[in-house]
Amino acid sequence: MSASSLRYRFSRGVGSLLLALVTFGTAAHAQAPTDTAFARLLRQNQLPLTQTGTQCSGPGWEKLRQDIQKSALVLVGEDHGITQIPAFTQAVAQVLKPKVYVAEIDKYQAQDLTRLTAQPGLPTAFLQQHPMYLSFYSWVEEFELARALRAQNTTLVGVEQVGFTATGRTLTLMADQVKSKTTRAFLRQQAAAIQAHDRAALVAGNYGGITINGIRTTLLDSLRKMTTTEPLAVRQLLQDLEASANIFKTNAAGKPGGQQARINLMKRNLLAELQPYQQAGQPLPPMLFKFGAYHLGRGRSIWGDIYDVGNLAVNLADAHDQKTLHIFIMGKQGKKVTGQNPVDFSKNATNYAAADEAMVKPFVAATPAGAAWQVFDLRPLRRAMLYNGMPVADQKLQATILGYDYVVIIPETTASQNY
Repeated sequence: MSASSLRYRFSRGVGSLLLALVTFGTAAHAQAPTDTAFARLLRQNQLPLTQTGTQCSGPGWEKLRQDIQKSALVLVGEDHGITQIPAFTQAVAQVLKPKVYVAEIDKYQAQDLTRLTAQPGLPTAFLQQHPMYLSFYSWVEEFELARALRAQNTTLVGVEQVGFTATGRTLTLMADQVKSKTTRAFLRQQAAAIQAHDRAALVAGNYGGITINGIRTTLLDSLRKMTTTEPLAVRQLLQDLEASANIFKTNAAGKPGGQQARINLMKRNLLAELQPYQQAGQPLPPMLFKFGAYHLGRGRSIWGDIYDVGNLAVNLADAHDQKTLHIFIMGKQGKKVTGQNPVDFSKNATNYAAADEAMVKPFVAATPAGAAWQVFDLRPLRRAMLYNGMPVADQKLQATILGYDYVVIIPETTASQNY
């Protein structure tokens, strides 16, 4: 469901309240979350939404629009690889007019994305040289979202670890800035070899074979020695690459701690990137976030005992006496991107159905196939859980209701397109 690129398919007092609800929900397990109270509140707070391109309309959109206008930080938690979601995010941005867009990519990808969106056309040649380097923004609809945001003078900010297929590009960026000709030549040679290797791995569907999952210690040792006297920016690139490689290696080995380390890194990066916008006595400017849905809820994450980027955003808004709005959007069924083949794009799309996704199951069930999009205001459900003792036994569904203000379900989706 959530990820910094396709490699992952994925506080506040609410956390302690969730623990209490888990206990209560277990005791009342015989009562399904579709009991009379739950079903009545769901129906009463369900509204249709119509999307046409980047324009939205209908009662559901009008309610969303009013809440977007009241919020400083709007967080769109998504299921990746769906055509309709970046268009929806553009509609949100037209209302919010964000000064900052926080994306689930690294800061170097954000810099390249900013440069590329200022140029005409699509970055086809760049992505042929660096396949999937722009992560989600290697897809047409996501790139056009970034271009539209830049047209609104929105700053693109990346807070992720160095990207899944970014090792070759990272070494190229280092080569562009080193003083030593010998080091520059070595970096360029290694970058070319790694890019060729990773391209072949993507074509073969061998994602475990991507360089960053098992980058050679000897290579990192050599780079460390060769860049000791190079500019700080070069050494920072190498440090960021090493930190990311450690997280990927941990996850690839199936060891615990990689996901927590990743989220901690994202939160540190977010604080650093937003520092220029935090002036004493001044409100935060409007900010738009778009990540995988696991990352952007308030309180305890759907991941489990983790407090993610969405919770930090709430804390930042609280510190400035401002509000956040959390929107969870995904499809009921259709197609979405699950692959990264840079040659045969037809291999990247997969049919899916979300009927059994516990975190949104009742909302998917209440969305008729072929109908309008459905918008569910979760706040009445949350209040009933917290203050009226309404049982919701499933912990992932609890986390959705406690963490998000709205769920938006698209009845039928199409997969994002490659260049």
